[in-house]
Amino acid sequence: MPDLSTHRFFRVDPDHYSTYTDYVDESRGYPVAGTLRGLPLFPDLVQEPSTGWGLCPIDSWRITDEDEVVIAQAISSEAAEEISEEDYQAILDAIRNPPEPDPPEPPPFP
Repeated sequence: MPDLSTHRFFRVDPDHYSTYTDYVDESRGYPVAGTLRGLPLFPDLVQEPSTGWGLCPIDSWRITDEDEVVIAQAISSEAAEEISEEDYQAILDAIRNPPEPDPPEPPPFP
């Protein structure tokens, strides 16, 4: 059965993200009229508070065979992680709807 996913989902390390944005821009010839860059800037990504990593969904059709090599290198160097759509949504939900903190313990009676 063919893969019907419209997107692929990644978690990316902020220290390496510019390497990938530079690669995409250079490989696509950006900036061009109407398109300044191929990937959003890191501050525009949803970021995990606990790790500082950014979440980056990418349209599946945009990924070329050459991109697959770069993605594999990023994953093997632990600068990125490909995650499922379900994991992506769960992370987004946790960021947008953090759990309520436990109420403080009442002081002990004297």
